[in-house]
Amino acid sequence: MERQMRSRGGFSTTENLRSSAENILRLGRAPAITSEIPTAREGDVSRKGQAALDLVNSVADTISLTEGRIETLLVRALEQLRTMEERNRVLEQQVKQAETRAREAEKWLVRLHVEIEDKFTSWRAGRPDRAAAA
Repeated sequence: MERQMRSRGGFSTTENLRSSAENILRLGRAPAITSEIPTAREGDVSRKGQAALDLVNSVADTISLTEGRIETLLVRALEQLRTMEERNRVLEQQVKQAETRAREAEKWLVRLHVEIEDKFTSWRAGRPDRAAAA
């Protein structure tokens, strides 16, 4: 009794399915290795490993030196920033003082202008007019 089963490509027999399964199982098994796998000598592995470690240490040293330089530059920049902020505060205080003095000077100039104008008008009022005298 032969049963047919539906597969992706069409119909196949049970016998074909068994042979397909055997092929799949055969592919899954590792074939027997007849040739010897070349192995690295222990000295080569050790030398290559040491070279990799030396490279990593060299990179770490370079990073540490760079980090030190960056830290030095950062500290110097922060000191300059503090100095500039302090200088800015001093300049702001000087600006406030100069503005206060300028306002006071302006008040005195307005007061002086008013007094001069009052004296001039009173002097003119007390002086006879030339056109009328002539």
